[in-house]
This record gives sequence, structure tokens and C-alpha cells, in this order.
Amino acid sequence: MADASLSQIPDAVAEPAPQAAAPVTARWFAKVLPPGPVADLLEDAQSAIPDRPQRVVELSREALRVAEEIGDRLGHACALTSEGFGLYMLSDHQAALDTLTRALAELETLGDLSARALALGGLASVHGSMGHYEEAQKAAQENLRVARALGDHDQEGWVLVSLANHLLDLNETASAIQNGESALRIFADLDEATGQARAHTIVGGALRQRGRFAEARAHFESALRLSREEQSVITEARALDDLGRLEGDEGNHEVALELHREALELRVAVGNRQSQAGSRLRIGETLVALERVDEGLESLHAARQLAETIGAQPRLADIDCALSRAYEAKGDAEQALVYFRRYHDRREDLLTAQARSRFHSLQVRSEADRAIQDAEMARIRTEELGAANRELEEALGELQKTQRRMVQAEKLASLGRLSAGLAHEIQNPLNFISNFAELNVELAKDLMARLRADEDLTPDELAEELETVVFNAQRVRDHAVRAGGIVRSLLGHVRNVGGERRRVRVDTLLDGAARSLLARAPDIQLETHYSLDLPEVAAAPGSLQRAFTNIIENAIQALRQRAETEGRDYTPTLTFSAEAYPGGVELRVIDNGPGIPAKHCAYVFEPFFTTKPPGEGTGLGLSLAYDIITEGHEGTLSVYSREGEGATFTISLPQA
Repeated sequence: MADASLSQIPDAVAEPAPQAAAPVTARWFAKVLPPGPVADLLEDAQSAIPDRPQRVVELSREALRVAEEIGDRLGHACALTSEGFGLYMLSDHQAALDTLTRALAELETLGDLSARALALGGLASVHGSMGHYEEAQKAAQENLRVARALGDHDQEGWVLVSLANHLLDLNETASAIQNGESALRIFADLDEATGQARAHTIVGGALRQRGRFAEARAHFESALRLSREEQSVITEARALDDLGRLEGDEGNHEVALELHREALELRVAVGNRQSQAGSRLRIGETLVALERVDEGLESLHAARQLAETIGAQPRLADIDCALSRAYEAKGDAEQALVYFRRYHDRREDLLTAQARSRFHSLQVRSEADRAIQDAEMARIRTEELGAANRELEEALGELQKTQRRMVQAEKLASLGRLSAGLAHEIQNPLNFISNFAELNVELAKDLMARLRADEDLTPDELAEELETVVFNAQRVRDHAVRAGGIVRSLLGHVRNVGGERRRVRVDTLLDGAARSLLARAPDIQLETHYSLDLPEVAAAPGSLQRAFTNIIENAIQALRQRAETEGRDYTPTLTFSAEAYPGGVELRVIDNGPGIPAKHCAYVFEPFFTTKPPGEGTGLGLSLAYDIITEGHEGTLSVYSREGEGATFTISLPQA
């Protein structure tokens, strides 16, 4: 594992997301644990998330005591997991880390994948709040693998949110957007409004870091609306905080101040102290920006005292940096230097936090392992051990069979969706071919009968009959060509979406893809905005240009659609932009067409998804572009749109 460097410590820490635990843990305990006193206590504990974290801890500890009395090992591990979530929400991070580590050690011996996934999710959140970014990433990635193995899409969505949150901490905005949008699609399919709200805050946060404020605002406003509809207080506070930071970025400090104060009020109500410290930090920074420096210093010192109490080192680094700037604004250079040095020292301390955390976790796991071994030795003395082991093996075997069946069922379902789409698209041209061919047969038979009967046919009558035959034959040819095009497009999905790579400039490929298309559309204006310092990328030029062509064709069709309805007052415009970001290049294809309905944005990259009338589109162009960019070139492709305001397709590709 690579050593951390000072550059890997983020300048700001994303807010924690304990509310994600509530919907997952409540269902999980009811599903995994058999009915009984432990399950009842843990169900009551989860009902207290996220508003009463102290109650979560109290009920979890009572469940732990009951599980020990009746010898319920799975209940014991579940109670530890529940207690760890409660401690995390109380911002008692070290205690939460110890408790969840013990829970994971016990669960690994039981072989229960669902239980292990929940403990991993808690560990990822705690490590992230403590600044242990590498450990947080490891736990989240392992959790994602388990969720997908179980086929639990709801849990997969929450894990993607957690993973995207850690990526946001590390300023890896492209990956954060990709994971956040994946979670958004999952939650949209499941009609899970709270999950959608949380995913919107992630995607919006990454877009805000990239300076794409209008898109970020749309996501934050969606998160605020959904969280209020679902009465998810912590998510509502997060959305208010995000909107406040956005207003501050745009210079609207009075509006930002009101939003941050509203977020703080909600966070005080639910008792999450780390988030409270974050709100007081934002309020202090905003007051300084409004030149109310003394008030700002008061808020910043309150934030610092709270962060010190809970040991939130990344948050303390942020606050020390803000205090340094505030004292500099006040003209107190001596105090500004004191807090700047504290900020610098604290960031260096974060570099060693990862190693300390890993060593401490190993100690806790070792103690837990010894306790488990002692319990096993006592259990070996009983006659029930053999039966218990056989039952465990049978249960594990059944679980493995179920997992294999679920994987096979998903493969068959995917094949069924693809087959249904293909059958629908191919059937239309085949119907036309059959109908026109049948008409030609009837016309030819009638004409032959009349000729054999020596009917008097004038040249005009004969020409008219033959013209009908020719017209029908042309329609047969046209629809045969369409069917062949559908097959060729489909073959593009099963062929290699990559190819031999070489170093290329993507702006050159983008211009090349547009040149021939726009030559046939002289009414469309093209604007380009390319940075001069664009790095090259490693790409298969033909394959990547094909993806660009499909995206541009889609934009041109949208522009023509709007031009038909608006007439001369409308100027169809296509805009290309390209700029460098750390580690890669980001391109955007923007049109001022009619836009894409919000309910369709999550599906535009799926094969055979199209809103065009039958015969005008196969729904394969954008899905092929997505495969080429993501699978063939390890990039990302996303879409942002509002109806009536056009659409923006954003492509990120890694630097060569």
C-alpha cells in the first residue's frame, strides 16, 4: 500500500452521513436475526436513528447483555454493530472504531455476508471521519463487493454513497460523480427518496468543487426537497449546508449565513456534534467574509472547542486554518501565525493517523480473536459442537447456492431485456418488408393475369402498375437497410470497445467527429472553448471518435427537434469545451435543444432506450458511446439536463 503524502490530505472534509445507516440496519436486523428479545431490542434501537443516538447506544448495550446471557453469538455481533453506529453518531469515534472492529471479528467467524457488510459500512464511515482515508476506502470497496455478491441493490446504493463521500474527501471528483450517479440510478429504480437525496448531495458536492455551480445547485435543491418530503433531518441539514457553501462561493454571504444557521439548528436538534462543528466553522468563515470578524472568531472558537472534545482531527485542521485567516483579516499577525502553525502541524499528524489506526485495529481484533477462541474451546467440550458445525456448513452451502442462482437469474434477466429490445426493433422493419413484398406479389399476379387474358393495357396503365411495384421494392430495400443498421449497431456492443492505443489530443478527435456531421447541418452554429494546456490521452482513435460521433449525432437530432417547433427566432447552437484537471481531461458537448426529462436521464445510456418514434432511432448510439468511454478507455460519461434548457454530456478521460 502506498505511503500517504501531505498532498493526499484534503483541504476540507465532507460531512459524515450517519443517516445512511437507518434504512439499511433496520431492514437488516429484521431479516438476519430470528424473532426474540435481541431482535426486538435492536429493532427499537434502529427506530432511534438518527435523532436519538444516545438511545441507540443504550438499547444496543441491553441487547448485548441479553445475547451474552442466552449464548446468541449472531445477536451478540449484531448488538456490537448497532452500538458502533450509535457511538459514531455521537461522534465518539475511537469507541465506535473499537466496537465495530470487535463486531467484524466476530461476524467473520460466523460467515454471514450481510452482517459483515453492515459492520464494514460502519467502519468506512468512522475511518473517514477520523481522517484515515486509506482504511475508509478499503472498507468501502470490500463492502461494495459483498453487497453485489448478495444482489442487495439497496445496500449497494448506500455503499456507493459512502464510497463517493470518501472520494469527495480526497478531491477525486470524477470518480465521486460516477459513483454518486450510479447510486442515484439505483435509488431511482427502487423509488428510495432518502437515498436519492443523499446521492444528490454527493454529485452536487463534486460539481461544486469543479466550479460547475448551476449543475451543483440543481442537485442540492433536489436533495433539500426530497429530504424534507421524507423528514430526513440530517440529510436536510446537509443539503442546507451545501447550498450555503455554494452561495458563499458565488459571493452571496448574507444568504449563505442564513442557510448555515438553519443547518446548525437542525444538527443541534439531532445531537451530531461533528456536523455541528462543521456548521459553526462555515458560520465563522461567512461572518469573516462579511467583515464581522469578531463575531466570526467567536463562532470559530466554539467550533474548535467542539471538535477538540470529539477528537475530530480533520475538522480541527479546517478550523485552525480558518482561524489563521480570521486573525489575519483582523490585523493580528501574531495570532494568525499561531493558528497557521497549528494547522500545518495537525495536517502532518494526519499522515501518521493511518498507521496508528491500523495498529490499534489489529490490537482490538487480536483481543476479540482471543475471546472468540476461548469461547470456541469451551464450546468444543459440548456435544452440540458437531451438530452446530453441520448446520453451519449446510447454511453456508445453501447461501452459496442462493448466490449462484441470483447471479444466474440476473444474467438471464439482462439477456431477456436485451432480447426483448432487439426483437422489438427488428420486428418493425421486418413487418414493413413483409407487407410491401406481399403487395408486390399481388400486383405482379394481377398484372400477369391481365396480360395473359390479352386485356388491352395502355402504356400509361402499365407504367402506373410498374411504378407501384418499384415503389414497394424501394420500401423493402429501405427497411432491409434499417434492419441491417440495427444489427451492425448491436455488433458494436459485443466487439472490443477499445483497440490499439496511442497518444492523441481529444479536441482534435472531437473536431474530426463534428466536421462531417455539421457539413450536413449548415444551420447549426458551433462554438469551441479549448484550454491551451490540454494533455494527451492514451486512446484508440477510431473507437473514441465513434463515441464522439454518436454523442454529437444525438445533440444534432435534439437541435433539429427544437428548431422545428420554434422556427426562425431560435438559433440551434452546439458548444464543445475541453479542459485539463488533475490526472486527465474533461470534455463537454452542450446543446441548446429541448433538454431531457429528469425521469429519462438515468436511462439514456441503456441499450434500446429511446424516446424517438418507431423507425427513427434504435437506442444503441449513446449506450455504445458509454461502453467505449467507460470500459474501453477507463473514463466516465454523464449527462446533465433541464427540460427547455438543453443538455450537457460530460466526458472525463485519464491522462496518458
